[in-house]
Order: sequence, then C-alpha cells, then structure tokens
Amino acid sequence: NISLNLRRLRLMKNLSQEKLAQAIGITRAAYIHLENGTTQPRTSTLQAIAKALDVKLADLLQPPMELKAVRFRAKKKLKRRKQVLFKVSNWLRKFNSLEACLGAKQPYVLGELAERLRGEKPGAERAKMAARLAREKMGIEPGESIRDLCGLLESSGIKVYPIKIAGNDFFGLSVAPQEDGPAIVVNVWERISVERWIFSAVHELGHLLLHLDSFNVELEEENPEEEKEADLFAAHFLMPEEVFIKEWEEAKGLSLFDRVMKVKRIFKVSYRT
Repeated sequence: NISLNLRRLRLMKNLSQEKLAQAIGITRAAYIHLENGTTQPRTSTLQAIAKALDVKLADLLQPPMELKAVRFRAKKKLKRRKQVLFKVSNWLRKFNSLEACLGAKQPYVLGELAERLRGEKPGAERAKMAARLAREKMGIEPGESIRDLCGLLESSGIKVYPIKIAGNDFFGLSVAPQEDGPAIVVNVWERISVERWIFSAVHELGHLLLHLDSFNVELEEENPEEEKEADLFAAHFLMPEEVFIKEWEEAKGLSLFDRVMKVKRIFKVSYRT
C-alpha cells in the first residue's frame, strides 16, 4: 500500500523522486527503494513523507481504491488520468466514510429510471424522455429553472466533486452506483465557463441514466453517438423544450443576438445549449 500510495501522491503533487527525497532527508536511491516496495520505511520516515506531501499518515497506509465502473473520456490523451482517478477514489472513500459515520446517506432516486431507460431505443427521443422523467423524479416543476444544481444532485443521492484540471480537453467524469456512487466530477478550472461546469454536470448525469453499460475505466475514447445523446439530455434537462419555445416567442422583436442572450440568462445556460 505504501509504495503504491507514495507514487500516486508524489505525482499528484508534481514532485520528482529527487525533490521528494530531499524534502524527506534521504537519498534518491533510498527513496526509490521505498517507492518500489523493496524496503519498508521507519515511522519517522513515514512522518517525514506525510509532512512533505501534506497528507495524513492514513493516506500512505490505506489500500488504494481502484475504480472500475467509471466513465472517463477526454478529447485527447490526458497525462494526469491516473492521478485524477486516484484523487477521485480517495475523495469518494472519504465521502462514503463520512456518510456512514453520520448516518446521512442519501438514497439514489434515479436508479429505477436508469434501468427503465435501458430498454428504450437510443437516440434523441430517449434523451428527451429521460430529461423529462428525471426532472419529475427530482421534483422539478415543468417550467422551473434550475438554480442550485449541486444541491439538487446531492439531494437525489448523487455525490458531486469539483476538481481543477488545467486544460480544455477534460470537462468531467462520472462513477456508477456500484462503485459506492453514483458520483459526478466536474472540472472547475477557471478558464472553463461556469455555464460549461453546469452543462458538464448534467451531461454526466445523462451518461448515468443512459449509458451505464459503457462505464469501464479502461475505455478512453469518446463514443460520438453517446456523447450526442448525453448533450441532448443535458439541454432538455436544463431547458425543457416547451418552456424554451414560450420564452423564445416572448422575445420576438429583439435581434437574434439579444434574443439568445435573454433566453440564456433566464435558464442560466450557454448560448450553445
């Protein structure tokens, strides 16, 4: 456990073996033996490692949680993929421990809907139906705009984790219910718009409802059809068609730009939505 955790935590902190060895006060060769698992560290060395990495001793000793039922896609190969997965698994374990301690686990209200949708033909109509039924299950009125998405997801039994990853190729991922989820992780890097954060969270909710059979950590390439269906789900979840049409018609007389901006503000979505 120690050697596995050492490597993952070091990479998460963007430290070289040499720099970490210096911070601990040992030689690089001695550190390599620790990371390879060929020697066991003394208690004093463990304490120095924890201090250098700014983690708790327990983070070095506990068995790493390996997530399997994860949907993690990116437009390009993500160099920090393993580190992201490690960070998410660590967060998920702590979240579940805290829930258990407090006796505050929220039931997942969309589980039955996800099973029902498995029997429907994939495509635009399934995405729209899923959006409508999900809103109903989550207690959202037909014409109601979503003001507190994180609160809504968490009250429905979906854990939400904001993570900062520099880059425009990764927006979010989701963890299936069987992995102590369901959970949604959103990239809240400051150069990504808040509207995109919101859309990404609902896009991942779409995958949880529509594509549970595709949750496999080994798969890295995007499936264009599934991505399109999840996008349609997100758009209709955030902005139901009948309400959109009503607001669009009421904005008649404005220029196209002003009309789009007015509707965008009402629903708190991006212009692309």
